[in-house]
Amino acid sequence: MKDVIVALRHLARLDGAELDTEQIGVTTAQQTAAVCDFITAGCALVAADAQEALLVEAAQVLWTVYGGATGRDDIVTAAERLRAVGVALDRVGEERETARVRFRTACAVLRHDGALVEPARKPAPPPSGTD
Repeated sequence: MKDVIVALRHLARLDGAELDTEQIGVTTAQQTAAVCDFITAGCALVAADAQEALLVEAAQVLWTVYGGATGRDDIVTAAERLRAVGVALDRVGEERETARVRFRTACAVLRHDGALVEPARKPAPPPSGTD
């Protein structure tokens, strides 16, 4: 169960929240679908971020590899590959937006039930001693 709590805490931080570890069990029992949506959409959001990072890196590698290309075939090959990466980036962007909407909706339900809470603010340090 400890690993599950760690994962839920990470997902909560994606929404700028903290997980109430006492309330999450109650919310899971009462709002099972909402908790499942929270996990599914949160993981989809993380996956989209990872996909985007890898695709951007792939585009950079292609740019480096084909940057000095002078022949027609190399330039056409580079353009085709970069275009394919661009299409994939567009698709990932759409998937991320869909996941973000689902995630925010699920987070709102969990916030309403008290399973997600605003992070506790750390008190400001006392002023240094000025006499």
